[in-house]
Amino acid sequence: MTRGQILSVLLALGVGACVRPPAPVSPAVQRIAVLPPNNQTGDTLLIAAGPVLTGYTFTTDRITVPDVLAAEARTQLTRRGFTLVDPGLVDAATHNAVPSSPQDAANMATRAKLDGAVLYTVVRQWTPDNEFEPKAVIVAIDVSLVDPASGQNLWTASHPARPVQTADAINLREAYTRAARAVMEELLAPLTPAHTGP
Repeated sequence: MTRGQILSVLLALGVGACVRPPAPVSPAVQRIAVLPPNNQTGDTLLIAAGPVLTGYTFTTDRITVPDVLAAEARTQLTRRGFTLVDPGLVDAATHNAVPSSPQDAANMATRAKLDGAVLYTVVRQWTPDNEFEPKAVIVAIDVSLVDPASGQNLWTASHPARPVQTADAINLREAYTRAARAVMEELLAPLTPAHTGP
C-alpha cells in the first residue's frame, strides 16, 4: 500500500469517526398535540380505502400518508416519554382542519384550548420510484414543535428530498407505511421530554 493510499484510508476513518447522531434535544415540553400533517404534494397520497393497516387506530377507512405520519409521530413521541393530547380530542377541537403553517398550527391550538405544544408537519414531496414494485420513496418533510402561547418554534427538523429505502415492500401501501415510519423515527429521534421530576 502506498503512502497516499494509507493517508486516504486514515482520512476516511477519521471522517467516519467524527460522524455522530444528533445530540438529544429537550425543549421545555412534556405534552404534545399532533396536528394533521399539511400535504403540499398535490396528490392525495391514498394508502388504503379500507381498514388494512395494523398497529394504528384510525377513525376512517380512507387512510392517507398524512394519517400514517401523524399516527407514527404519536407512536414515536410516546416511546420517547412525551405525554400526548388525545388524538380524538385534537380531531374534535380542530374539526380535522389542516394547519397551513407553524403559526397557523399555534393559532388552531390556542383557539381549541389544546393543552401542550403542537407538532406541525408539512409533506413537501412523496414520490415512489415505482408504482407497482417500489424500492424507495423520495420524501421531503419538515416538522416543527410550536408553543401555542407565544407562536414560537421550539424545535424544527427537516428530511430533505432523498430516497427512503423500502426494498422489501410488496406493494405501494406497504412501501408508504414503511417510509412514514422510517422518516418519523429519524426526524423525532433527537427529541426528549422536559424533565419534570425533582
